[in-house]
Amino acid sequence: MDKNASYELKERSDTAVTVQVTVTPETVKNALDNTYRTYGREASIPGFRKGRVPRGVLDARYGHELFLEETQKELQQQHLGEALAELELNPVAPPEIKPISSDEKEPFVFEASFPVLPDFDLPEYKGIALDTEPIKDVTDDDVKLALDDIRARFGTIVPKDGDTVTEGDIVQVREDDKEWNAHAEERNPVTGKLIGHKVGETVSVNLDLPEKKTFSASLSIVSLQEIKIPEANDELAKDAGYENLEALQVKVKESLQHNQASKREKKIKLELLDWVVDQANIPLPDVLVEEMATEELEHLKRNLSEPRSPLSFEDYLSKQEKSEEAIQADYRENVTRRLRRELVVQQIAKAQDISFTDDKLEEIATAEAEETDENPIRFIAELKAKEHWEDYRLAKVNMGVFDVLYKNAVLSEKTE
Repeated sequence: MDKNASYELKERSDTAVTVQVTVTPETVKNALDNTYRTYGREASIPGFRKGRVPRGVLDARYGHELFLEETQKELQQQHLGEALAELELNPVAPPEIKPISSDEKEPFVFEASFPVLPDFDLPEYKGIALDTEPIKDVTDDDVKLALDDIRARFGTIVPKDGDTVTEGDIVQVREDDKEWNAHAEERNPVTGKLIGHKVGETVSVNLDLPEKKTFSASLSIVSLQEIKIPEANDELAKDAGYENLEALQVKVKESLQHNQASKREKKIKLELLDWVVDQANIPLPDVLVEEMATEELEHLKRNLSEPRSPLSFEDYLSKQEKSEEAIQADYRENVTRRLRRELVVQQIAKAQDISFTDDKLEEIATAEAEETDENPIRFIAELKAKEHWEDYRLAKVNMGVFDVLYKNAVLSEKTE
């Protein structure tokens, strides 16, 4: 403990704490002397050299209260940080400071009140009984749709027969002395205007954008191309790296079955976590929830104000059939659920001692990179360079927690 100050936990509720800090008179005096020396070095007062200005002159010029207030602010900043460290407290919002005693000849006492995340009892999280949806069978239609995606990936661009723009065409357009290719899509506010027009025509595009901005262009259609999709046959299979179409279909079906099983497992894991969250009593600081919900709402507004956004914020509200207050309430609910999940995951990780040193994390990252034929050194370097290393660590901790829940759960399939 700092002999120059003492720290006491005065009040604590589930989501708020008040700490009292008491600084000794000698420490206050030394800090006040230092404040005067600092001002004396910087003050420019006629008749006195810098650093030689008497305290009485400084008081006459600026007022003694100024120096006392500056000193107390410095003491608050220094000792509040030390108090939080000693008492192992983590505010989730800036503390509110209230001076209790400010007589410079007496101990300087102040209180700091701030919201904190709650301590809570973790309910039993092993052996959770859960009814789950059975894995759906992969149908022939599912395989066909997947093959259609593969066919699309091997499509080639060829000149189009005909001169009228239709959905999906690659359109070469010109504006003044610039030419480029555009993908004609009905949902695109610009290229959708080209559909139905012919090669050689000029199309005027005029759009009203959010915040009273406009977009205007005069696009001449130079030529048309289309994407030729190959047939699902042995040749396509060989292009995709398989012996024949039958082998490709078998692989596609296996992949679909694996993906369905993986999605089902992820869904079950989240349901197990939510079961624990619902059983736990986890109050949250209102100020934190409100701040995070407001931040997410403002992020939405910024995105919708971008020139490329197809909707304004007002359009978004109209489409959702909700008021801004209702959207804020939705964000508040989402933030509350997310925070409670994070707190439960942290508690389980602590209880199960799930953590990863840098060396262990590098081993995991190396194995993952090798599975995808990526250079492990480059993969790890990029994670660290882009400041994603801690996110990667957190993701692995979360995976460990989900595995504990899943492996210890008692799962049964729902019946019709």
